[in-house]
Amino acid sequence: MLAKLILCASMVLQLPGQTVDEEMAAHGRAAQAAEQRNDFPTAVREYEYLTHLLPQNAEMHSNLGVALYFNQETTRAISVLRKAISLNSDLLAPHLFSGLAWYRLSNPDAAVPMLEQATRINPSDVLAHTWLGYAYVAQLRYQDALREFQTACQLDPNNIDVWYALGQSHLQIGNGMTLLLLSTAPDGGRTWQLAGEQFQLRGNSQNALALYQQALERRPDIPELRKLVTEMGGELSENSLPQPADTNREDELYRRAHDEERKAQESFQRVLQIAPDSYRAHQIMADALAAEERLDDAIEEYRAVLKLKPDLPGIHEAIGNNLLRAGKLAESLQEYKLELNRQPRSATANTNVGRVLLLMGNDSAAEKALSRALTQDRPPAEIYKLFGKVNLTQHHYQTAITHLTRYLSMMPNDASAYYLLMRAYRAVGDVEHATQASELYERASQDAKGRSRAQKALESFRRQDQPPEGTEEKGQPTPQPLQ
Repeated sequence: MLAKLILCASMVLQLPGQTVDEEMAAHGRAAQAAEQRNDFPTAVREYEYLTHLLPQNAEMHSNLGVALYFNQETTRAISVLRKAISLNSDLLAPHLFSGLAWYRLSNPDAAVPMLEQATRINPSDVLAHTWLGYAYVAQLRYQDALREFQTACQLDPNNIDVWYALGQSHLQIGNGMTLLLLSTAPDGGRTWQLAGEQFQLRGNSQNALALYQQALERRPDIPELRKLVTEMGGELSENSLPQPADTNREDELYRRAHDEERKAQESFQRVLQIAPDSYRAHQIMADALAAEERLDDAIEEYRAVLKLKPDLPGIHEAIGNNLLRAGKLAESLQEYKLELNRQPRSATANTNVGRVLLLMGNDSAAEKALSRALTQDRPPAEIYKLFGKVNLTQHHYQTAITHLTRYLSMMPNDASAYYLLMRAYRAVGDVEHATQASELYERASQDAKGRSRAQKALESFRRQDQPPEGTEEKGQPTPQPLQ
């Protein structure tokens, strides 16, 4: 959306054969014509000339800032748009495009207040609500994002991008409810039921039935479980496990997780109804195939997305994740680099490049990629674990201890990280801390082994869009006694 050109002058000066206002009108027309043909360098030059003639005109500075934004001069655009806001704080365009510019620079914290003000100035502006939703997502504020996407859907009911974003927000909120359910009732009937539903959605009736039967043993008071088991041809067990005294919280979290998943599917179905052959429709199919571990089919669908919309963020990264799951390191690295061409400030893409380079044995390049990721907005916690691995191979043991300790402060149940920490302490001769890390490794490993089938299934489904940790962490050896 381009801001409308508003021409004004406080006085008219005579030029040979032309007045100042006629000259400004000519430059204004030239700027608009340049915008219409996407010739933004020319538009920038024309608006620069006009801002020199009208230095106190907020609309002219706004027009220049928008042209700079489209000309990829993002930092300068922000400065010019800030000037426009200082001259007239009621203008929509400078707030909207300031927000878009900050978002492009991967700074959602700066983007949000600009976009919030844009929605206050014009509550009916679809772009403002949509991009505010995206900025909230970048801040991990999914409930707030949901509100903005719902508003945008009401304002523009055929916008497939907004419907897709709405569905993704529902999924993220549902994931949060699932995590709460796992912590509240890790072996509860609702946990087993939800895991069974996930298997059933993916067409695995055999596993779904087994999980439903386990759920029924724990919660024989849930009538739909008995019906599900019977309809799927399962046997109803006469055994029942002791029920907790209060199941209200467990039931509430299950319902909320279930409702969010249902709402997500409804949003995705809306996309398929509006535009069944669109890039978003292919993306929805690709996401579903990836969830079913049909990696080659998922990659094919993601490539269909790129044919329709080559600049869509996140698609090369999704392809890279699937290639990495398939063990194709070089191919996944290429996809992650292509994603960085699209999103050079992406913390996850830089992290994934570092991960693959580390798996390929290129520690120095991995460290550079991880260092870049660390400077970006909200890098994933695992970056500190990956740094720890690099430090260990470089024999920088104290640095490894610092990184791994920081990672475990955020992810205290990761057994493999305790194993790496134990190695680092051993290398510096710190027997006491190495022993503590070894004990924590054993405890975390036992906790992981003790997780129920339902817990493991739900954790796996929740992480389906993430690349694997890497084969070097599988089957960690039992630590030898400390000397």
